[in-house]
Amino acid sequence: MRIKRYVARDMQEALALIKQDMGLEAVIISSRQVRGRGLWGFFSRQLEVTAALDERQTVKTTELEQVAVSDNGCTPPEEQLFQAPGYTAAQFNQTQDFQFRRELSEVKNLLHRLSEQAESNEDTYILKWRRVLTEMEIKKEIVDELIAALETEINTDQPYCDEAAEVFLLNRMAQIVEPVYQQNNTARVIVFVGPTGVGKTTTLAKLAAQLRLFYQKNVALVTVDTFRIGAVEQLKTYAEIINIPFEVAMTPEELKRALDNHPEADHILVDTAGRPSKNLQQVFELKGFIEVIPKPCDIYLVLSCNTKFQDILRVAEDFTRLEYNKLIFTKLDETESLGGILNLINHVGLPVTYLTNGQSVPEDIETLYPKKLAKLLLKGGGYIDRSSAQAANPR
Repeated sequence: MRIKRYVARDMQEALALIKQDMGLEAVIISSRQVRGRGLWGFFSRQLEVTAALDERQTVKTTELEQVAVSDNGCTPPEEQLFQAPGYTAAQFNQTQDFQFRRELSEVKNLLHRLSEQAESNEDTYILKWRRVLTEMEIKKEIVDELIAALETEINTDQPYCDEAAEVFLLNRMAQIVEPVYQQNNTARVIVFVGPTGVGKTTTLAKLAAQLRLFYQKNVALVTVDTFRIGAVEQLKTYAEIINIPFEVAMTPEELKRALDNHPEADHILVDTAGRPSKNLQQVFELKGFIEVIPKPCDIYLVLSCNTKFQDILRVAEDFTRLEYNKLIFTKLDETESLGGILNLINHVGLPVTYLTNGQSVPEDIETLYPKKLAKLLLKGGGYIDRSSAQAANPR
């Protein structure tokens, strides 16, 4: 048994000293107010706390934990527990309780899978692929369609049926979205709209840099985002780095004049302030800017991959007032559940043209097409086919 006194200004400080010196296993035996040291100690009071630590018990607990870890995270057999120095009945009961809970959880999962199989009348192979698609957070209607097609096409008695199923699903998912990619040419004026915090300005800068540096296009930037602190300076800095013209428009009339000022530009990219989709007043203010832009133009709704699908769906519906015609998803690198992209394309009937997967300008933006989307879904959020990676490619 190790016993030690600590003098501190208050109990909080004393506890910190004890925890640092003796660890979490220490116990407080007593505490009392004492006079401070020196002449001025007559006028100040301090707290004296006496703590104790059963070092033998601490060693036993550590050794018991080592036995558990040595068994690859599994609960050790009873024989090992009994042989472990420091083993106590309370610790044994605690371990047994943990093992019981784990086994109960495994039984529940097994019963759930068996219940699913019994209710659906699907064999284990089909259930496996249904679970894979569901875990991607693809909505049930699309999963049902894919599974129905899979059942008719794949013979599970044949070798390499898993590989065949993966290729079939990849092609089928690509076919589902292909119709919305038929007319996907890039317009001269490109507007970026969306909620706050999705990365519109950075995405615009990435695309502008690629158009200018990789495709030698004449590009100009215009911002109507005078709401966010630093937004103008941020885009101005990007324009200076890329060496392209930049203008600020405070009103729809100024935006129209800014667009007219660059007749030589192949593309003019327009940044807007992020707006909460529920704030109709701000959304309609933004609509006033968009109405002065000559048609045809591309209006990109920018959304974040790490947003719940129900929220994505609500934002997409609220922003229909701005008549957006294409989609961009950002922050691909922050999630592994990409089914929401397929769900939204299927819901709104518009293509997701670009994906961004990092903060680097201009590298972290890529063109999305049906086959790449299907690969992303099947391989997960961390997958980017670098062997075929290409810069954002305006058509």
